[in-house]
Amino acid sequence: MDNVNKILGKLYNTMGNDYLTKNFETGPFEFKVNFRKSEDDDLQDYIIEVYSIPDIPRRFTYKPSKKNDLDGIHISVLKHKFREYIKYVDPTFGEFRKTVGVKFMNVK
Repeated sequence: MDNVNKILGKLYNTMGNDYLTKNFETGPFEFKVNFRKSEDDDLQDYIIEVYSIPDIPRRFTYKPSKKNDLDGIHISVLKHKFREYIKYVDPTFGEFRKTVGVKFMNVK
């Protein structure tokens, strides 16, 4: 699982930060990842624990744009976006019995 941690960390630090800084009023984050098999009481089979410096806000504000009338996104939307990156590691994740959840560990 160390290899998955390294790959996801690189993806989040490149693609994740690119997504965040291009679309929202935020600077880049430093992400560290712990990919683990979930406990029996979890809803997913695997959990991606994401640690960040600085802390992740609960809500992101979009950058000003003429075609964007929305205020921003909730952290749950970001969890969904970050969950998609697991497909770069293994395309079978997300299929039956390989469900993956994302948990931001330090949220302000």
